[in-house]
Amino acid sequence: MWRLGKGKDGNKGKNMKRIIAIVCLAIAITANAIAQQAKDVTNNTSNMKSFKSTAWLLPQPVLIIGTYDKEGNPNAMNAAWGGQWDMNEIIISLGSHQTTDNLAVNPEFTVAFATAETMVASDYVGIVSGRNTPDKMEKTGWTIEKAPNVNAPIFKEFPMTLECRVKQKIDESETGYYLVAEIVNILCDEKYLAEDGKPDVEKMGLITFDPVHHAYIQLGKTVGKAFSDGKQLK
Repeated sequence: MWRLGKGKDGNKGKNMKRIIAIVCLAIAITANAIAQQAKDVTNNTSNMKSFKSTAWLLPQPVLIIGTYDKEGNPNAMNAAWGGQWDMNEIIISLGSHQTTDNLAVNPEFTVAFATAETMVASDYVGIVSGRNTPDKMEKTGWTIEKAPNVNAPIFKEFPMTLECRVKQKIDESETGYYLVAEIVNILCDEKYLAEDGKPDVEKMGLITFDPVHHAYIQLGKTVGKAFSDGKQLK
């Protein structure tokens, strides 16, 4: 076994001690730095609460889907799980409803965007089924007319309505399907138009569905310009 001695061997021993000391110091500094980083990460996330996976995509729309049954009676339902599918197409997740019964015999429908003014009746058509409530639409008090470009009803109390035609039903089963539809035309009440002649979303008083607390929240004012304000950081 090698051991420290005097003279040249003693100098070797001293040098080895210095090397060991330097290595130990470096290890200690590194360990301290790692511990501090871990502490910083913990401090940065300590105010974040975790929740299990659920349908909390925000914000969610409040879509009112209008259809006719085989006798030509209008119906409306409230849907939140929907969005843009392509430039001229939308997608909506549908369960089994009077609406899906109607779409089976007539592939055309309308989609209106709920507002603070239409909120009560919009919620009503989402909790009452046309399958067992024949006077459902009468209770809404909405003014109903046939859409000009599709065989479906429009509800005139809503500022903007999409006229749509079914293009595809994905994963169709007895419990529902994902509905992909073509936007045939868009209707907007003239009092909700901006100076440039296009729909003014800020004027509409649109509402969003809060899936966390099961509430409706009215959208607020314009806060910036899309595809523009971010250029400040270039």
